[in-house]
Amino acid sequence: MSAPVAGATSDHTGVRSSTATSQAVVSLHLRRLHQRLESLGIDVRRGERDRLATWRPRLVGSSYVGSAANLAAYLAFRHHDIRDIQDELAVLGLSSLGRIEAHVRAGIAAVQASLGAVLGDAASLARVERIGRLREAQTLRLPERAAVLLGPERPDRRTRVMVTLPEEAATDANVVRDLLERGMDLARINAAHDGPDTWRAMARQVRSASSQSGRPCRILLDLPGPKLRIAPLPSKPGRLRLRSPRDGSGLNVFLLDGSGEPGTPRPLDGSEPRVAVDPAWLAHLDIWDRIECVDARARPRILRVDARSSAQTVLVSTRRGIALAEGIELRLLRKHKEGASVTIGPFEPAPGSITVRVGDVLRLVADRPMTRSDVGDRDPDGPWIACIQAGVLEALQVGREVVVDDGHVVTRVEAIAANEARLRVMTTRRPEERLRADQGLNFPDSPIRGQGFGADDLIALDVAADTADIVGLSFAQGPEDVDRLIKELDARGAHDTGVIAKIETQSGIERLPDIIVAGAARRPFGVMIARGDLAVEIGYERLAEMQEEVMWLCEAAHVPVIWATQVLESLVKTGIPTRAELTDAAMAQRAECVMLNKGPHILEGIDTLIDVICRMQAHQSKKTSRLRALRSW
Repeated sequence: MSAPVAGATSDHTGVRSSTATSQAVVSLHLRRLHQRLESLGIDVRRGERDRLATWRPRLVGSSYVGSAANLAAYLAFRHHDIRDIQDELAVLGLSSLGRIEAHVRAGIAAVQASLGAVLGDAASLARVERIGRLREAQTLRLPERAAVLLGPERPDRRTRVMVTLPEEAATDANVVRDLLERGMDLARINAAHDGPDTWRAMARQVRSASSQSGRPCRILLDLPGPKLRIAPLPSKPGRLRLRSPRDGSGLNVFLLDGSGEPGTPRPLDGSEPRVAVDPAWLAHLDIWDRIECVDARARPRILRVDARSSAQTVLVSTRRGIALAEGIELRLLRKHKEGASVTIGPFEPAPGSITVRVGDVLRLVADRPMTRSDVGDRDPDGPWIACIQAGVLEALQVGREVVVDDGHVVTRVEAIAANEARLRVMTTRRPEERLRADQGLNFPDSPIRGQGFGADDLIALDVAADTADIVGLSFAQGPEDVDRLIKELDARGAHDTGVIAKIETQSGIERLPDIIVAGAARRPFGVMIARGDLAVEIGYERLAEMQEEVMWLCEAAHVPVIWATQVLESLVKTGIPTRAELTDAAMAQRAECVMLNKGPHILEGIDTLIDVICRMQAHQSKKTSRLRALRSW
């Protein structure tokens, strides 16, 4: 037998000693990590307690206390930068605390317990199961509240689809029926447009179609809100403009009207346009008569008489585009007829508008009386607009921005006088932009806000109390706005009507936790990320970051989120989606509801959105990646 190798015993001893030293270092590292988590948990509990103390008056007698506590804990938790802790936990294969929105304290405690178990603490093992049950119970609160507010989940998808109803939904039952059949879960009525009769008619159509189809559908009525808008511009003489039909066989059709009423270029009821003429001349027309004219653009045109609709109206057609204005002569081509020509009568006035380009000067003036001759873009001092809210000029400063029509036009204040501010047009989305009454005005770097509930909001609330399941609070800027809305709903007997706070201003972002508690403690409640005005108010470059933060905050608060504004907009309007908006729709499925706006291709929009949602929910649940088996490779 060979002799033992010299030093062999000492080598093995050294290995054992090195291993013991490494284990001690690892154990020390784990204990320090455990202590940091314990310290973090203490700070979170302290922050939760302090925040809850400010909310306590709103939470008395409310079932929302547990969720409010979790929201308070999340706010305290996110005041810490724990990225280094996350890296260390990830190396150990433990949760990195990146998905604890729904159960903050339980999430921290679960990681602490896991670390304790690694360190040999038997008591930690006993806590793991109890903490797991608590986490599961807290996680279920959000889907339960979403079902109460937005309606039940579909068997095949968690995310609901909301659609803004077009005006024709008030009169055409097929419109709502088709939307429901394609998958609409909520119908949105925008009270910033149309009127009470139309809103009520839309609601009736939704209730009827839902009952007949057996498909549940909630109704959301959005209040107009205190949006700052362009005041009415002086009207312009009306005229009828019809484009050439795109296919060669098409016809432009309108009515010659001898009732004595002004012509209506765009009737609200969807009927044919009307052109006012002398009833005596109209009486001589026969079917197939031909009428000639030179239209408002100096183009010769021929009209054909197709039918006599009534004693006072005759239906005529032309195969080409035509522009008709008051004073244009119409002449029968059959000369022997009595009264061979007639002059077109007046049209209903057209809404005023102003065309601007980059570099133009636009004046923002104090509200002033409008007259027919006082046309904004014909003023000798240059085009002007006014804001519907008084006092705006006093808050402006040179160098600040004024944004028009959700960012379509961006201007900068160059000078301020007693009754007007001089604005320089800096950017436009198209070479020429047309400004009209009711387009939005935003003042992103000025301390200007809307003046709360107005007469239009109260009228809309009267309708909502009778017809809607949910009311949308536009431009929610603080808990006092929620308080006022709930007070108005209670006064109308609408004690169970849900509330959606639309977050679209800097103030709404800053005070979002207080807004949530004010609403969720008293009603079925949710939050809409209204990305149009929000992007203008906070800056487009911050929108992606902010919509994520709102989603996290609402998950911590256990309140559902509606992802809104420009979802699949190109597809809905043109029938062709962009690549970017498909990616946006994929991101949107993490919300409890996604809103589509109205458009001629809305049914295709619903189909595409649902297809994207169903595909993505197999891969993503809120912030958690779900590892379904891949089929492509």
